[in-house]
Amino acid sequence: MKVVIPGGGGRLGRVLAPALTASGHDVVVLSRGASGGGARTVRWDGRTLGPWAAEVDGADAVVNLAGRTVDCRGSTSATSSARSCG
Repeated sequence: MKVVIPGGGGRLGRVLAPALTASGHDVVVLSRGASGGGARTVRWDGRTLGPWAAEVDGADAVVNLAGRTVDCRGSTSATSSARSCG
């Protein structure tokens, strides 16, 4: 199965991508620059179309890990953001 992981160069992706690869899946990490933990890595910026878009076409699954870092929890700005969301 082809699995594309946007944001897969982060903390969670560096665990998920090797696990999926070890299970025999074709894993493609879309990342701003970090390695995808042994998976094939394609650069993207999350805002403009590029070669990465072809990776999503025909993918069996997309696991979106792009967004705010999980390392932000407990920080003043993260707490303020969470409160403003309700």
